[in-house]
Amino acid sequence: MAKIEPGMEAMLDMYFYETNSLLEQLDEILLRTEQANAFESDDIKEIFRIMHTIKGSSAMMGFDNLSVLAHKAEDMFFVIRENPDVITDVSFVYDLVFQVSDSYKAQIEAIQNHDNGEYELSDFDGLINKLLKARDQLSSEASGEAAPSSKSEASDSESSAAPAPKTGSGKVSVRVFFEEGCQMENLRAFLLINTIREECSFLEFYPADVETNAESSKEIVDHGFLITFSEEDNRDYILKLIETALNVQSYEILSDEEAAEVVPETAAAAEAPKAELPPEPAAELKTEKPAPAPKSEPAASAAEDKAQSAVEKAQAAVANANAQSGAQKQNLISVNLAKLDALHDIVGEIITTESMVISNPDLEGLELESFNKAARDLRKLTSELQDTVMSIRMVPLAGVFQKMNRIVRDMRKKLGKEVDFVIEGENTEVDKSIVDSLQDPLMHLVRNCMDHGIEDDVKDRTALGKPEKGTIKLTAQNASGEVVIIVSDDGAGIDPEKIMAKARRMGLLTKPENEYSEKEIQNLILLPGFSTNEEVTEFSGRGVGMDVVKANIEKCGGAIIVDSKKGSGTNFIIKIPLTLAIIDGMEISVGDLVFSVPISTIRESFKVESGQILRDTSGNEMIMIRGVCYPILRMHEKFGIETEITNLEDGILLLVETDNKSVCIFADRLIGEQQVVVKPFPTYLSRYNIKGEGLSGCTIMGDGSISLIIDTNTLIG
Repeated sequence: MAKIEPGMEAMLDMYFYETNSLLEQLDEILLRTEQANAFESDDIKEIFRIMHTIKGSSAMMGFDNLSVLAHKAEDMFFVIRENPDVITDVSFVYDLVFQVSDSYKAQIEAIQNHDNGEYELSDFDGLINKLLKARDQLSSEASGEAAPSSKSEASDSESSAAPAPKTGSGKVSVRVFFEEGCQMENLRAFLLINTIREECSFLEFYPADVETNAESSKEIVDHGFLITFSEEDNRDYILKLIETALNVQSYEILSDEEAAEVVPETAAAAEAPKAELPPEPAAELKTEKPAPAPKSEPAASAAEDKAQSAVEKAQAAVANANAQSGAQKQNLISVNLAKLDALHDIVGEIITTESMVISNPDLEGLELESFNKAARDLRKLTSELQDTVMSIRMVPLAGVFQKMNRIVRDMRKKLGKEVDFVIEGENTEVDKSIVDSLQDPLMHLVRNCMDHGIEDDVKDRTALGKPEKGTIKLTAQNASGEVVIIVSDDGAGIDPEKIMAKARRMGLLTKPENEYSEKEIQNLILLPGFSTNEEVTEFSGRGVGMDVVKANIEKCGGAIIVDSKKGSGTNFIIKIPLTLAIIDGMEISVGDLVFSVPISTIRESFKVESGQILRDTSGNEMIMIRGVCYPILRMHEKFGIETEITNLEDGILLLVETDNKSVCIFADRLIGEQQVVVKPFPTYLSRYNIKGEGLSGCTIMGDGSISLIIDTNTLIG
């Protein structure tokens, strides 16, 4: 067991966020370059930078095993960076770095789930040995292709031994200001130095003791963090690294005189010569400290005379950083999701309370012009507040979609299937809580398409006129106030006879076989314990998966539909709401009950006129609207509600439409539009298939009564 170092608990969340973001970037780069079968120079540098940053932040947090692992991966990519040609057709490099990424994620998850600061320490010795072996192999290949390494080492040694440029000659000085209130500015400065160190042949910074002296944070806040490097280095790239570093608010390039004002005469800067070859592997992590450089020689009198001027400049730079048109970064902050959840709940309660005030029975029949005006203004403000809170919580599906790339890649290698993975609509935005709930269902569906959908034998595909390489598509789009996600493949499709035979053996049939439609047969695969694989494999055959998919999707208010054709492929259609909490609804009454119908699904409402009602060949009621016939659904018959209004001409019809299906809902009367806060049904009602009957939840009305929310997807389906 290992223990989190005291005092580091406050930085854990930031470390998790930064590291996970970097690992996702790493996976994305690897997947893209592996598919293109080529590493660009920028890709290699970016991977090296990611490993270098993870190494430094892990060492700072005291996670030595993670730091050593990243260090060895960094060493391997150092060789690749210096000799890019060695990466040609070296597939094992991809496998190794993916293993590093997975190992990192597993250890981070263990740390996140720690018990009183203690967590299970992973042993990476085997993986580290593989990385060292790969590094040595790549170095050997590079030696055969490039100039002898001994010559390179001699050149590097001469370069390292050469004296650094003197102060005021051939240098670029940059003063960096961190975001106000970010705290631990000294450690953030240390991480920034580690980020740019490898790009600098000469490097000085002030304060020079940021790694060991916490008091240097105050100096950085007051005067900024001064970095000086050689003009011969890649200036634009180094400035880009500084600009994009975490918590950097702004930076400014100083002249030699201005830089001299920042550094007191007695200050000693630190020089870090660039090392061209990685050190020999060590059993333990060694913290690299910058070697001392010659003391800079600022004019003491200038520093004293202009100290106040420098402070004023620093303060002005911080104050005006965001106002200037050339601001270097957007103003972004990270907020704990629990706080957004709390804010969201409060907004929901405000809307409910607003409804209770405006609909108070004590106000009925009163002429209150001023009150009604104030109520309209309040409704406008609460609506804007709701929209703002919802926009804060909306995130694109790209993060979840990109993770599916990795699943397809791994299964492609293990199953030996050639598959193209296509993603469309990944910028579609959904509520953060829903996005988090989608990862597992999408993973199961993509794996199902790879394992069950795409044919094992290429000859089976070509015999049907299909291309040898299969295709799996993951698409998303907005439709009528909800998001539709489709996971599809062009594989073998679902065999109805095979499904029925399996269901018969498992005793899952609830009615005679001849009464099952093809669509109902296809949806049998969503039942618990159902699997068409006769053998248990790494990916399927245990009867666990599709029922979990359905349950998780229903938890976030969605639904899943299976649409398949034998020999042509399968579509898994997921429909989920944009948000779970607040919707605009139209209230209708049926007997003594009130229902809320989502406005996004209502096309029109109208009274029935004589001559509009028709009947189909089965005797079902239909209504003709502008030359189109729509079925009529009587709500009182659907839910067994007693009501005096049974004549269609006495009630009202609402034409609702979803997924290109339409129906006219018959109700007693239309009450009016109302924002409703969706509440889940009580747990004890879960034994009943309430959602299957067309109800998605309930809400509290202004008078304290309960209104049932209609799920038009299920109601029409």
